[in-house]
Amino acid sequence: MRKVVKDLKNIPASLVSQEAIDSLQNIIDTRNNDLIKSDIYRGKYLKANGSKGDEVVEKLAKIYHGKCAYCEERTLIYIEHYRPKGRVQKAKHSGYFWLCYEWTNLLPTCHECNKIGGGKADQFPVSNKHLTYDDCLTNQQIDSVKIKATYLNSKEAPFLLHPEIDEPKDFLAFEIDANKNGVSMIGIDGIGGRGDKTISICNLNRQPLLLNRLNYINDYVNTKIKKLFAKLSKGSIPKETFREEMKELFQELDSHKTDEKRTFTLLRWFVMESADNFHKLAISSLPKNEQEVALAFFKAYKNGTL
Repeated sequence: MRKVVKDLKNIPASLVSQEAIDSLQNIIDTRNNDLIKSDIYRGKYLKANGSKGDEVVEKLAKIYHGKCAYCEERTLIYIEHYRPKGRVQKAKHSGYFWLCYEWTNLLPTCHECNKIGGGKADQFPVSNKHLTYDDCLTNQQIDSVKIKATYLNSKEAPFLLHPEIDEPKDFLAFEIDANKNGVSMIGIDGIGGRGDKTISICNLNRQPLLLNRLNYINDYVNTKIKKLFAKLSKGSIPKETFREEMKELFQELDSHKTDEKRTFTLLRWFVMESADNFHKLAISSLPKNEQEVALAFFKAYKNGTL
């Protein structure tokens, strides 16, 4: 998960269309969640060539670079209602039906992060109380401020992180799985805090994610460093070239951590954030003498003396 900036003024046309207004009023009048239209919150439209498009899906895919808002893997985009539009699990709540077409409530997710059984689905635990439709009214009319995710989060204090409101770096970190089967995401804001809860709600430590994060570490970071040491030990490159190539690798890794188009940008940032992180995640499997050299070079790179 990474912090994302969404243009809240550039709302997809379908979400503010007359059809959306009429549909929402009908849903509110009847309190019938079954009347929610996926064609509206997906943004169905007819392209010039006669094919069908999904404006909301396309905009979210562009903003999130085709990645899931929660796990940061590239995915076929599914529209996720951050606050569930139907029922809310373990709560006396009929769902946030009045937010079904609200731009700040729509996120792109993969199937796994949002599926029923093993994903978020209708989970939405909060520290305070779940707000109702009536809580979002002013003078018996929907208040445009009270339906925005920022306002709602300030009142409900949800456990699930919102990538457009929260800074994931403040809640999430990584470590090598205890069984060395992958890279686990961990919460850093206390046991049972928002980090832990978000990981649990979206099942962000499912086995494929553990392995894919580890593959990034092994295939991209670890393997390249091993190859440099192998060339040095064989005498294929002098020490000065070894130093330069190590520096170039660190520079490349630094550039990748800010490249929003890449998967696992939070992990990429975390690895390069400190010598301790780099040691534990990227080079702990190297022979001890190589660990010491690589770590010394990393520290020199970070303080600008490499």
